[in-house]
Amino acid sequence: MKKVFKFKAEVWLWPGIGGWHFVNVPEEISKEIRAKCGKGMLKILVQIGKTKWNTALFPYKNPRGLFGYLISIKKIVRKKEEILMGDTIRLSFRIL
Repeated sequence: MKKVFKFKAEVWLWPGIGGWHFVNVPEEISKEIRAKCGKGMLKILVQIGKTKWNTALFPYKNPRGLFGYLISIKKIVRKKEEILMGDTIRLSFRIL
């Protein structure tokens, strides 16, 4: 899929050990991707600001019971782009 998805989301911290930071992919984007690609992990190229990196979309069932995806924000990216938990960030990604 060559399409570039763009959105804004709030950065949140996964509860528990590890300090993993995530953003939720919006519901409408998640639905489109699931319809075309299924619901497993998918390799992606993400960009926040000037920083690009390869990661994956993580399948996730939200508290309302709806299927969606999460994107993890690496520590090195958060440092480079000065991102903190609770910040609303603009990002884009495409499926590889």
